[in-house]
Amino acid sequence: MNLMLIIVQEEDAAALTSAFKRNKIQATKFDAEGLVSNRRLKLFLVGSDKTEEVLKLVEANCQERSIETEVLEYNGHMMVDVQKTIVIGGATVFILGLSQLIKIKGGVNVKY
Repeated sequence: MNLMLIIVQEEDAAALTSAFKRNKIQATKFDAEGLVSNRRLKLFLVGSDKTEEVLKLVEANCQERSIETEVLEYNGHMMVDVQKTIVIGGATVFILGLSQLIKIKGGVNVKY
């Protein structure tokens, strides 16, 4: 059993959510924000034994894209605004091993 934390761009979240539902992958989705690009992100928490299947769904539904953004840089004398092209998107996946997953349903603990 693994716990997967999957961070994706907001543009890819709807397709990934649909793919999880079609394949009966249970997930919890949270809103987040990127610090570099200030873009909206989605964070999915997935507890599953189907790690490879989940990774294939993420790969099929999340893509990289380039955007123009303004960043502050030091030019040797002062901070200046500079236009830069950065690559965002795809997905960042953290896979953590779980020793136990327990769901509490109406006072009854169900272990997985």
